[in-house]
Amino acid sequence: MTQTIETAVILAAGRGTRLQPYTFDIPKGFMPVGDERLIERSVRVLKEKGIKNIIIGTGHLHEHYEKFAKENGLTTFLSPDFATTGSFHTLIYGSKLIKGDFLLLESDLLYHSDAIKGLLESEKKDIILTSGFTKSNDEVYVEIADGNLKNLSKKKEELGSVDAELVGIWKISMELLQKLQHYHAEHANARNMDYEIAISELSIEHTVNVLKIDNLAWCEIDNQEHLERAKEQILPKLD
Repeated sequence: MTQTIETAVILAAGRGTRLQPYTFDIPKGFMPVGDERLIERSVRVLKEKGIKNIIIGTGHLHEHYEKFAKENGLTTFLSPDFATTGSFHTLIYGSKLIKGDFLLLESDLLYHSDAIKGLLESEKKDIILTSGFTKSNDEVYVEIADGNLKNLSKKKEELGSVDAELVGIWKISMELLQKLQHYHAEHANARNMDYEIAISELSIEHTVNVLKIDNLAWCEIDNQEHLERAKEQILPKLD
């Protein structure tokens, strides 16, 4: 394998309101699951897979990430409007720091390292990582056509077919990032949009490949139910 990607961007600006009271004092990425906090584990896995440049987009309780970044040789940027904008705005706000193709992921994910390995080993440029169905509650479903992203939604009825589940880890080229920047500048509602919706809309004209790892061990932690599932069902399966 020839490693061509050395950068990862972790979106970590959200307020984590569904995980209160935990998130009164810490951002979601600092939730401990097992012996590590989510952000610690994610950074460790990324570094073990050869990612040298890790950028964290912060907002809620950003000082926690700034201290962590200083201790671990990472870069952070603060999205000043994080409380009133979506994840797409955070990504674009910090995009000037991105100098090449990159991995994009969220701070509230617990995942097996095969997720990163699969994306890095693929020769394809733009990839949405998906899994089989987790039945974890609050899923985002993915419609696939000819191996590429066609649409995604939390509502199955909005899709022509329900083929996989969104993980929240992507491989993004500079070409796609530039199209996202243009989209953000041209659409008035982009400030409040989630980045995955913007990518899905651009996939009509820009091919986004789908990597599906059926039995991938992973979860997003948005609420207490997710946290218990992470500790009881996902953590024991991780490397």
